[in-house]
Amino acid sequence: MDALVSTIFLAFLGIHVLILPFDGVHCATKSSICNQTPYPEVCNSFLDAHTLGTVDETPLRVRESALGATLNQAQLAHSLVKDMDLSSFDQRAKSAWADCLELYEDMISLMDQSIGSTDPASSQTWLSAAITNHQTCQNGFNDFNLSSLLQSFPAMSGDFSKLLSNSLAINKVVAASSTAQVSDKQIRGRRLLGDGFPEWVSAGDRNLLQSTGSAVKADLVVAKDGSGNYRTITEAVAAAAKRRGSSRFVIHAKAGVYSENVQIKKSMKNLMFIGDGIDATVVTGNRNVQDGSTTFRSATFGKLE
Repeated sequence: MDALVSTIFLAFLGIHVLILPFDGVHCATKSSICNQTPYPEVCNSFLDAHTLGTVDETPLRVRESALGATLNQAQLAHSLVKDMDLSSFDQRAKSAWADCLELYEDMISLMDQSIGSTDPASSQTWLSAAITNHQTCQNGFNDFNLSSLLQSFPAMSGDFSKLLSNSLAINKVVAASSTAQVSDKQIRGRRLLGDGFPEWVSAGDRNLLQSTGSAVKADLVVAKDGSGNYRTITEAVAAAAKRRGSSRFVIHAKAGVYSENVQIKKSMKNLMFIGDGIDATVVTGNRNVQDGSTTFRSATFGKLE
């Protein structure tokens, strides 16, 4: 029985039928979501290029496709930045370039986490961080009044910035539409307990975070006067990076003023730092743009790739 005969037969029985084109659901879902992004044309264009191609498309599949397209562009941007010819760059430009290379590598990781996450709030946070990385890359060149170099910078051309913004908007739209489907267990996992900690923080970790420095057994002790294992926090961090396993590693910095910029690599897992009080253990740095450091590298305590 062909479609026309079937429709007439069902109508005769009093059943009202709405027949859509084969890809009608696909177009409706994609267009309705893209229309809620800052750059609808870019959204539609990239989703067409990464077509899902089936009638059972859902908002979650649109989100997956959109974020996948953005991830592909982030990987391409990182590759192009890595292969740039730096022969015409001075030291300041090379410093800003190094920031971008690291920031885009971290961006890829953030996008991966967002795509694989079932928690809309966490996914939104990671996407926001990815956009911040892109902006921070630009800021490095702007800090040194080298914004003209951005015109030839691979990641700044094309629709990459728009894709990032669209991804954030699409994730927000899909998260809002799927909130009702989030299980009660997932919701409870984000609630705060009476002591102010989320439920996923174990009792042991809560006790550790609430304890005083003297009650915590440190794996390494830093002391300016030489009474500890190291005199600088940077040396202690370097030693911690050589440890095996990923169990919690506690570094205790005794009272004193530590003039250093401490850099924690992303590969360093489960590090905990404690001091002797807000006015006793002080870590301070003085890196600034005037002295040749980008803002990204000026953090007193910074997480780096």
